[in-house]
Amino acid sequence: MKNKQLYIVLLFLFFGQITIKAQEALTNLQVNPKIKELFLKQSKTKTSQTKSTFELPFIDDFAKSTGYPDSSLWVNNYAFVNLNYAYNPPAIGVATLDAIDESGSIHENASSVPFGADTLTSKPINLNYPGDNTIFLSFFYEPGGYGDTPDNRDTLLLEFYSPDSVKWNKMWHVVFYEEDSILNEEYSYNETSKVVKGDTITKLKHKFQQVILPVNEDQYLKSNFQFRFRNYATLSANTDIESKSGNSDHWNIDFVSLNTNRTINDTVITDLAITKPGYSLLKSYESLPWTHYTKAIAYEMADSISVTFTNLNNDTESYALEFEIEDVSGPTGTYSFTGGTTDDMNPFETRIYKRAIDYIFPYYSSNDSAFFEIRSFLTSSILPENEYHWNDTSRFLQKFYNYYAYDDGTAENGYGIIGEGTERAMVAMQFNTYKEDTLRGLQIYFNQAINNANQYYFKIHVWDDNNGKPGDIIYTMEEQRPEYENNLNQFSFFPFNDLIIQDGTFYIGWQKINTPEMLNVGFDANKINSDKLFYNFTGQWTQSQFDGTLMIRPMFGHEIPLGIKNNPEKTSLDFNIYPNPASNYLNIETKNELDNYLRISIFDMYGKIHVDEFNSETPVNISGLSSGIYFIRISDTSGNTSTKKFLVIR
Repeated sequence: MKNKQLYIVLLFLFFGQITIKAQEALTNLQVNPKIKELFLKQSKTKTSQTKSTFELPFIDDFAKSTGYPDSSLWVNNYAFVNLNYAYNPPAIGVATLDAIDESGSIHENASSVPFGADTLTSKPINLNYPGDNTIFLSFFYEPGGYGDTPDNRDTLLLEFYSPDSVKWNKMWHVVFYEEDSILNEEYSYNETSKVVKGDTITKLKHKFQQVILPVNEDQYLKSNFQFRFRNYATLSANTDIESKSGNSDHWNIDFVSLNTNRTINDTVITDLAITKPGYSLLKSYESLPWTHYTKAIAYEMADSISVTFTNLNNDTESYALEFEIEDVSGPTGTYSFTGGTTDDMNPFETRIYKRAIDYIFPYYSSNDSAFFEIRSFLTSSILPENEYHWNDTSRFLQKFYNYYAYDDGTAENGYGIIGEGTERAMVAMQFNTYKEDTLRGLQIYFNQAINNANQYYFKIHVWDDNNGKPGDIIYTMEEQRPEYENNLNQFSFFPFNDLIIQDGTFYIGWQKINTPEMLNVGFDANKINSDKLFYNFTGQWTQSQFDGTLMIRPMFGHEIPLGIKNNPEKTSLDFNIYPNPASNYLNIETKNELDNYLRISIFDMYGKIHVDEFNSETPVNISGLSSGIYFIRISDTSGNTSTKKFLVIR
């Protein structure tokens, strides 16, 4: 009897060690939908990259665009250029190295031991400067940010290419070698090294470090020199829990600069830069239904607009700010206002500038949707002289469709309830509607999980309010399963039968059906709405402990065709422009049937609008434009838009 009791105790202890404790959980992404979308588009076009040699200076602040790296500077597409993963970057935009490849999926060689993951490789650069000791490469790096902090022994490498020996040589790396610190080894030209012990991970996760290295060995001073960043990553420790497994070990890189006439102390960037992307001018939501807008104006319109920017220079600088709000889908044009010239900024100071606005989005009752582009421009006496212009502008597209949204459309993590005891757990997100309307369904952003490990049935519920927490269930959809697609807009639509929602507070969410696994729903780490997110697996509703926003949206208004899963976006217009390059006039040739009332906008690389008119037949007069690269955007009265690039030569 004693042996039997001992056997039962041992079994209990053994299985107790492997049982997952019931918990609210965040996980990393297994697929990057934006990279997946770019990869599919590139596979169709099969564009080839030029292999021409690049001339100094080589500079990239990753503020120009998002997605793949700039093909005029870099030769591969593994890094993810984005505005969301870095915490307090030197300037808006970074390149992120992680465990996801150029197709948007986890690297095929990924494992729980360190493996070679992403690579960011420069184009061949002309360094044919024999004996030059003034060439230096500098950059900033940050482990983690809003993504996943690297694990023990994960590494970020910098390598130089020797054209004569056809060999890549390691020049610098940083390694996480303990739970609370990093090992930073910098290799100089004479192969000596110094070891600098880092700060704690808690601080390093939110702190950019700067590195500057000489490029002065003869083997590198050649016409086809290259450098590359590489990272060694490990899959999350939860690889045995497939529904929780995903992308890991993020390293963010910013302000890469290679040039001559530098010194080891040349670490200051002569620039004022915007550091955070644009944001919604609604107080509570990123978006709300257009038909609810008039009821929401008094509660939702922000009374000010703000811009976060930094003086990266070691001198005091003055600055000015300008703002534009463009009615992209309507006839009211662009509303411009200025922030004026303000007090000087101290060296290396970060400032949040707020400016009161009296603007209200114009409402058109005939439209079922609308969108507006909000732009902020930073100007300074030093800006015309520096090489970094893209980081002087922030943009945000304010959308009004048929849904309420707290999230910005980009998932940094996955959310769910996991573990034994959570087989019927519930998750609910609080919303407030400004008018009585028909709730037509939900949009839910499901992350792809390894081996489709989150493909479990669940129920969709709608709850009424009970003193700030979910109350009674007022609607249920039985036996649904996660759905996702390989495109940027990963929201899947779950249609309801008619359900009238009164104006006020309600909750939407799901309940698992007999599984301890998590459903892995998108989680936006940049928008904090944890006070509106609740979970329940004990019989009591508990507020979420995680800062962020669950990516779930209620859809209102007219009946939505059941064949449409995703919220319909405006379609692109098909048109050509000629000549390109141009000098005095630009012709527009449309390929599909359009109305004769086209709006034409021409703007430069910095977002400044130079032409804004209604015209569809005669050539557009561009004689007032100076030489350079410009963009032309056309839109019709239905809000359909399309943009093309052209060159002006004088």
